[in-house]
Amino acid sequence: MKRAKVRKERGAFIDEIQDWFRQRNSFWTLVSFVCLVSIFILQILVILLSGINPHVRNGIYSILVPLLVFFVVSIFWRGSTPTTLSLVGVMCLYVGMFFVFAELGSLKVMPPQMANRLGYGIMHEGPPVDAVSDFYFLMGIFALVLSMAVAFRPSIFRARGTPTWVPYPVWATDNDPKLSYGRSVMRLIPVQSLLRFADQHLVARYRYIQILIGGRIYFVSPDDWVPEGSNVIREKESGSLLGITKVPDGFNIW
Repeated sequence: MKRAKVRKERGAFIDEIQDWFRQRNSFWTLVSFVCLVSIFILQILVILLSGINPHVRNGIYSILVPLLVFFVVSIFWRGSTPTTLSLVGVMCLYVGMFFVFAELGSLKVMPPQMANRLGYGIMHEGPPVDAVSDFYFLMGIFALVLSMAVAFRPSIFRARGTPTWVPYPVWATDNDPKLSYGRSVMRLIPVQSLLRFADQHLVARYRYIQILIGGRIYFVSPDDWVPEGSNVIREKESGSLLGITKVPDGFNIW
């Protein structure tokens, strides 16, 4: 029972974080794109200015690191896969745009490597520093672009006919809600009773809408029943319903 309570509180805390970011979805989307474009521009400027001042890369640390951090913050709440890809991407970009030149800036090529073959030492010349830097930069950009694609359009990578992933669990009244939410759940009420009069004709477009039940957000069918005291989650600015529409509208990523 104690473990279930801890799991429930942890889930509620995660839901609160996601809800806070989701209410500012437009802002964080803009941050993601601005950071990505800024990294491109920064790399171009560094390449152009390196011919004038070879040590210009040493001065981009204070600009590059905040851009990378802001990108990760803007994307991590969208899922574990975008978070992993963004972390891989920012590490590659940090290595390619700064670390390689900070460590080997005075060298034109990487240090040679000694390989031992059948008792004989063979010296292998290292690749050019610029080539290593470009490789890490391209890998980093690819990872960031891929993380944004997974975050904003996950359906692109989903095989046709596979189950659709949703960020919240789907509510079902098959199980006794008292088992999960205690004696405070006395009776169930129809979802329709939680809606405004203006929402009655709009809710037919939704397969699921977001409802706060027992301190946790669920996707609930408009025709289902929920515990008394549940609340419909609405968009902060417009007050419109949030959920999954029956017919994709081109902007619904689920």
